[in-house]
Amino acid sequence: MDRRDFLKTVGAVGVGIAAADASASTAVHAPPDAFGVLVDTTACIGCRKCEWACNQVNELPVQPLEEFENKDVFAAMRRPDAGNFTVVNQWAREGREGNVWAKVQCLHCNDPACASACLVSALEKQPNGAVKYDPWRCMGCRYCMVACPFQIPAYQYADALSPEVRKCTFCVERISAGERPGCVEICPVECLIYGKREELLTLAHERIGAYPGRYLDHVYGEHEVGGTSWLYIAGQPFPSLGFPELGEQSPARITENIQHGIFRRFIAPVALYATLAQVMWLGSRKDEVAAAARGRTIMSSHVHAAPIRMRFFTRGTWVLVALMAVGLCFAAVRFTKGIGAVTNLDNQWPWGIWIAIDIACGVALAAGGFTTAALAHVFHREKFEPIVRPALITAMLGYTVVVIGLLADLGRYYNVWHPMVPSMWSGHSVLFEVGICVMFYLTVLYIEFLPMVTERFRGRVALPGALRPLNGFVEGLLRLFDRTLGRIMSVFIIAGVVLSCMHQSSLGALMVIAPYKMHPLWWTQVLPLLFLLSAFCVGPCMVIFESMLASRAFGRRPEMEVLGPLSKILPVLLFFFISTKAMDLAVRGQLYRLADGSWQSGVFLVEMGFGFVLPFLMFFSSRVRRSPRLLFTAATLVIFGVVMNRIDVFLVAFRPVYATKHYFPHVGELAITTGLIAFLIFAYRFVVLNFPVMHVEAPASPPGKEAPHA
Repeated sequence: MDRRDFLKTVGAVGVGIAAADASASTAVHAPPDAFGVLVDTTACIGCRKCEWACNQVNELPVQPLEEFENKDVFAAMRRPDAGNFTVVNQWAREGREGNVWAKVQCLHCNDPACASACLVSALEKQPNGAVKYDPWRCMGCRYCMVACPFQIPAYQYADALSPEVRKCTFCVERISAGERPGCVEICPVECLIYGKREELLTLAHERIGAYPGRYLDHVYGEHEVGGTSWLYIAGQPFPSLGFPELGEQSPARITENIQHGIFRRFIAPVALYATLAQVMWLGSRKDEVAAAARGRTIMSSHVHAAPIRMRFFTRGTWVLVALMAVGLCFAAVRFTKGIGAVTNLDNQWPWGIWIAIDIACGVALAAGGFTTAALAHVFHREKFEPIVRPALITAMLGYTVVVIGLLADLGRYYNVWHPMVPSMWSGHSVLFEVGICVMFYLTVLYIEFLPMVTERFRGRVALPGALRPLNGFVEGLLRLFDRTLGRIMSVFIIAGVVLSCMHQSSLGALMVIAPYKMHPLWWTQVLPLLFLLSAFCVGPCMVIFESMLASRAFGRRPEMEVLGPLSKILPVLLFFFISTKAMDLAVRGQLYRLADGSWQSGVFLVEMGFGFVLPFLMFFSSRVRRSPRLLFTAATLVIFGVVMNRIDVFLVAFRPVYATKHYFPHVGELAITTGLIAFLIFAYRFVVLNFPVMHVEAPASPPGKEAPHA
């Protein structure tokens, strides 16, 4: 990719995000017939009868009403969980003696982030104001829990077969039948008032105006995150009652406007595909003209490749087998006893290293596949052909491991096919776009692998015994595949590049939906652009990293004649990423946080300093580009930076609204992740030893003679 094409691509993405940002303030109003509940915290007596009634209505574990008179539960703040959809907390009354109580449950937002996040529409806003959950559609991804600014949805981590996301239902069946919610029905002092949301807002402001000494002039939920169905009035600041301080913009508006700004009518992806197709065609024509001028026919850029002949099982291979076996044991526990048995995930931390490392890092580190394919085939840099097939195999196996890791993380893994059903499509969900693109791109990768299969077995089909009569048929089928794929492979190569650009960027947009939960050093609306740029950076570095390790493992010389020129583009790519990151911090006024002394600023400086700035400087040196050891070191630093960036965005920067502990992965999470990495290396070794992946090395030149140029 030359600089002009790169600038055009970055500009297109930037324009899309800027357009989304300009429209991000678009308000979403509550349905005209939406109901709500006004909670007057000054009237609540903390009787907890609402908790008992909620359990009754929702068929939760029922306890005698007398047990809810126990006031010991007020010793610590509580949050709703899978067995309690609402809880009452006790707080000190400010300015005078006594206590005040506040009921907590799902606030049923006008523009719910949970519904926007859900990729299969398992959560949907109803005309009556309720946000309804459909467990049959749910995949158990828990993205709704990440998105909720109030940290309300809870999960059944101990349920291995049919776990659900659990929260207040707003007694949707009761209110649809003209009845009041159970908690409102039982409230003895009528601190819960049910009615049309607009009428409740009028009532709330009337009370505040009539008793200015009793209430603050603030109706919580009127404007917070776009407005909520549950509204609160109080006599003291809401943060002192455990309510988070939130802005007026719904998180759903941010991500949906980015999605719709970039992918509106699919214009941008189609335009990118058409542009790349034109570049590929013009490059082919240019090669043909140049060959004709020299009086030759155009030569195929195909590099002769062959399986590597060496023993498969070694001491290192058996170590991989042992790691896979340990991972399988923990996976068996996960699938029989639930996610909670092998993870430290909970309602505060719904995502852990299976998302941050197995998926986010896995997708990023597989970027070598589409970057080398673009360089060699779209932009006709034939000198990079020897590294295309190894990069493709790394990407194919990497994405396969991503899918396996996703199945382990999904609570309802058996519903992984739901995004393919049109009736469940959720175009406003960033995760939907990521899932669909990954699914199609993995298919493209296996199609791109087929030529290696046909090349490996064509002319060598020798089925044994009763299958021998099928030899001719299979041979003919291989020849047909070979001819057909040769004609249409360019279609899939371009599709792979476009799909990669789409989901690499959307992977960054996943956390944009949590602006109130993320540290400002990492949260930004240009996260999609930053993730795409970092994928451009890490793709060539992964190729260098993989090639160097493969050369050592298989007893080959380092491919410096290819890797050296490849590394020349890295200073440009790293410059764009670093400068974009710096400009984003400056525009958002967050540069001062780099020197605030917090541990987050320290982590950020390590990520940027060692992962991007240092290798950026190293790649400028011709000495580094000529030295296998230094080149490997610089590439490894970039990989470290991108891995750290993904972990930082998904885990370090994420701050639960009500954090009572820090997340650290369970030994089961570590074992399964390690097992997946071991499987990736094991499978790579198997493919390289059995299929034509590595190019055939030219024989070494005799002493005193140079090897002939290709």
